[in-house]
Amino acid sequence: MADVVIAGSGFAGLTAAIKLKRLLRHSGHRITVVARDATFVYRPSLVLLAFGKKSLKDITFDLRTIYKRTRIHFVEAAITSINPEAQTLMTDQGPIKYDKLIVALGEKLAYDEVPGLREHGYNVCTPDGALALKDALTRYHGGPTVVGWAQNVQTGGPAFEVALELEEWMKDHKVAGSIDFVDPLPKLWAPAGPEATEFLTKVFAERHITRHGPVQIKEVKADRVILSNGEELPSVLTIITPPFRGEDAQKSLAGDNPRDWLETGKDMQSVRYPDIYVAGSAVAFEGPKQGHTAMLQAETAVYNLTQDLLETGKPHKLYDHEMSCVLDLGTGEGLFVRRSLWSQEHQEFKIGRQWPLAKAALAYTFVHTPVFKKWGLSMPK
Repeated sequence: MADVVIAGSGFAGLTAAIKLKRLLRHSGHRITVVARDATFVYRPSLVLLAFGKKSLKDITFDLRTIYKRTRIHFVEAAITSINPEAQTLMTDQGPIKYDKLIVALGEKLAYDEVPGLREHGYNVCTPDGALALKDALTRYHGGPTVVGWAQNVQTGGPAFEVALELEEWMKDHKVAGSIDFVDPLPKLWAPAGPEATEFLTKVFAERHITRHGPVQIKEVKADRVILSNGEELPSVLTIITPPFRGEDAQKSLAGDNPRDWLETGKDMQSVRYPDIYVAGSAVAFEGPKQGHTAMLQAETAVYNLTQDLLETGKPHKLYDHEMSCVLDLGTGEGLFVRRSLWSQEHQEFKIGRQWPLAKAALAYTFVHTPVFKKWGLSMPK
């Protein structure tokens, strides 16, 4: 009987746990999830929390309820380090041994890489961050603003939605202000493809949002944002996604990766430690880090780990890196993009009123109903 441990319980960790339970339900192997917080946050909705369109209750649920109903052992603890030689997680509640491990710890917000960003900037990366921005909006009475993301960030969708929501908020509240948008990509939303770049450029122009890029952020002051090209943008409200890097707890697994991401093959197995798989933001793949990619990576990791554990001899499945998102344009319309980044399998670009409705339905379903049934797991009452 093996101990399979999942470190983290965001999109990747939760998906991995539920999938593993289904695949190993008759095997006798033990599944344990370790996470520092028992509350799941549906992060795509944090923008709506910041602009008062959702409450915290609307976008969260208690993981303990899910794991109790699925009979998965859950440990609420902060992971401080991982010892791969001893196959042990060190936590603030004591050590936890594993035979197989899935690392799904997400990302760390590296505020220190941009001086002044923590003190003078806001973001929608966490509930606390979104609520702080919500509070800041009550004190914003007009003037220049700067929105965007810093260097070494691998998700752009939230910043785009913040810019569009802020423009709508200014109109609704009859507040005079400007929005400068900053990002380091060679083209606006380059990973989403040329159609998305052209469309979003047009939307920004129509809404008088001025894009600056590609450029990095050198420093954030109380009244301005200083860019790497020497330009200084005046700002009384700065909303910038901080740089991402791997969580400190996984440093021992990262080798020489400069940002502490974990190297894997396309089968999501660690290139250094064969008893470890990785999914979600912790992975060292280039390109977007999203809930969608995290869940697909988790499914691949779980399938391959299960084949190893059960010694089936079946070949590993390979993950195909893709992005998928709906950008709510705030006009009743939305932009849907699904794009394979390593192949040509999916290249979808669609605009319509059905997409914001579909996005809202998915968010509600994920938070308020046992969507895990569609993954083939019966959840006893």
